Amino acid sequence: MDRRSFLRSVGVTAAGTAVAASSSSAADITSSPAAGGSPQFSSPLNNNRQRILSSDLSPWAPSSGQWDVHTINHLYRRAGFGATQAEIKAASGKTPSQVVDALLDDSIPMRPTIPPLPSYSDDKSQPPAWLHVSPLVYNNSTVEMNDYSFANMKIRSHWAVQMNQPEVMLREKMTLFWMNHFVVEAKKVYFPQMMYNFLTYFRQNPWGNFKKMVSDVTTMPAMLYYLDGILNVKQAPNENYAREVQELFTMGVYYKNDVTKPNYTQADVEAVAHALSGWTVDSGAPAPNVLPAFYDVTRHDASRQMIYDTTPRQYNLKAANAPNTTEKDLFDHMFEMRGDQIAWYICSKLYQFFVYHDISGDSEKAIIDAMAVTFKNSNWEIKPVLAELLKSAHFFDEANIGAGIKSPYDHLIGLLRTFDIPIDELGGGTLFNYAVGGSQVLLDPPNVKGWPGHHAWISTTTLPYRDVIQAALAGNTGTLPTLGGVDGYSVSNTYPSILLPDILTWAKQLTNFSGVFDDFVKEMATYLCAHVPSDTVLNTVVKNGYPAGYEWASLNDAIKIPILHILLTRIMSLADFQLS
Repeated sequence: MDRRSFLRSVGVTAAGTAVAASSSSAADITSSPAAGGSPQFSSPLNNNRQRILSSDLSPWAPSSGQWDVHTINHLYRRAGFGATQAEIKAASGKTPSQVVDALLDDSIPMRPTIPPLPSYSDDKSQPPAWLHVSPLVYNNSTVEMNDYSFANMKIRSHWAVQMNQPEVMLREKMTLFWMNHFVVEAKKVYFPQMMYNFLTYFRQNPWGNFKKMVSDVTTMPAMLYYLDGILNVKQAPNENYAREVQELFTMGVYYKNDVTKPNYTQADVEAVAHALSGWTVDSGAPAPNVLPAFYDVTRHDASRQMIYDTTPRQYNLKAANAPNTTEKDLFDHMFEMRGDQIAWYICSKLYQFFVYHDISGDSEKAIIDAMAVTFKNSNWEIKPVLAELLKSAHFFDEANIGAGIKSPYDHLIGLLRTFDIPIDELGGGTLFNYAVGGSQVLLDPPNVKGWPGHHAWISTTTLPYRDVIQAALAGNTGTLPTLGGVDGYSVSNTYPSILLPDILTWAKQLTNFSGVFDDFVKEMATYLCAHVPSDTVLNTVVKNGYPAGYEWASLNDAIKIPILHILLTRIMSLADFQLS
């Protein structure tokens, strides 16, 4: 199947009047492609994934002209949320390896501030830094519920601000990856203190040691609440986390998706549940370290369990207040016995996130196999795997460029990055509400499996909704949906509209701004789209109505401004703009 054929039937519909008015017939765009590709989608390789050139992780050594806006943008879209024209020009003076190393720089950890809440309890004179406020201070459940709702909104808003920071784009992209891997949902966890600490852990450890990550996450309060670890006691073991830590968080159900090779049994699930019993959360702990996890040895089942083999052992997560009776650490044992399965499963998820969603092909499997070897050899460190993948010729293969569909935050933050638009936390609230319309609610994935992604992002509802937002921004019309009311800061604030501040300044950064009109339009489309739309599309959709293109250079800036808005709107209405 053509990797982008899913949009061939909706590209014009989503484009709205701009596309419809500029094409003599919808069939010109949506009809089946002739040999060589459809007018809506043009790829040098005709979108044939069997022609992937590199099936190993050898570093990419671009030949002259290959390291350009097309490939640099690919890296920034996948390893972040996009880049400004200035950032792309700066990257062109470096090697791909140098750019990836800068994205993986550990010297810039970003920790969000913690704005105060409007109120708590009966004392509204000194709003608290809610992260360190015990729930015991509340004597009014409605006030508590409202404050916690506001606090979770603050977390989401600040997260959007963080995503828009270029120096930490890969850190935030990985944070998004982990929050969709080790899923918790704010609506069940309830306490924003837990959600904030959970999110911050991944922000500070985006490419650390995965085995340690699994061990840490297991006893984090947000996870204990979400998957019922607090209910897992020796008298009545709860299997929720024991099942998901194997099925979703570490190894998957089957090795390499082969249904003849199950990775664990129901007996393993039950045994892991016994081994993990005893952890709970202290809801009465005083400030500043509120709602901590703690280990209650009286709730732990110390009986010996057989996990992945027939040897009974006493497994017991190490804890400061637990007696040192552990015969073997559970996760040491899990990674020893199921290391190959874990390595392949986690690398497959990284591949799907950064390269391509379908991992059934031989090329994809070969790359994941190689990633898994690196993962195991690095003693479960994520960073070497990421670096190797993002620097590889396979990652930059033309068949993998434009092969993904932007998530709502890829789309929204991508708009900000493209046009270098800064936002504050109120602007972050705007993006949150727009993303809700696109079916991505930060802190609240749909279920423990997370957002399915790729095709699930596009529907007859979400694609036109995206077009409304981007068309309003590109046209600078101010007609974006207005979302007012309670936003976590005060009841009187409304979310601001996000608009392109100065299209002329942005356009003048393009080399051909004062040159030939056709060259300028193509350069703009190259920067905005994952692949340059075909000449047919550029002529019938984008440039339609401007036959005197040769006069472009002689037009004064004031006349160019409305034309720029229309051109930008039309390019962004193309299906290629929704690809990454």
